[in-house]
Amino acid sequence: MPFVKCSVDGCNNKLQPALKPDLRDRETWVYPECDRCLQPVCEKHSTEIDGQMICDRCRREIEARLPRQELIELGIERLFPPG
Repeated sequence: MPFVKCSVDGCNNKLQPALKPDLRDRETWVYPECDRCLQPVCEKHSTEIDGQMICDRCRREIEARLPRQELIELGIERLFPPG
């Protein structure tokens, strides 16, 4: 069985099994994966959101669907102009 690698943004990090129910049978080993797309993902490319492990690819999709937050005008003038 080939090594299991992270599938996010061309990452080739080899993943370590999270669980090995049968040490001799690699087919039973469980690797970290995204709870949304079920693809293997390393720690560097994953984030825990609401108790779920979400890969960066899925996180970007979720953020793209959310409406952008507008700034609230407080009526306070800036001391220095932006830029």
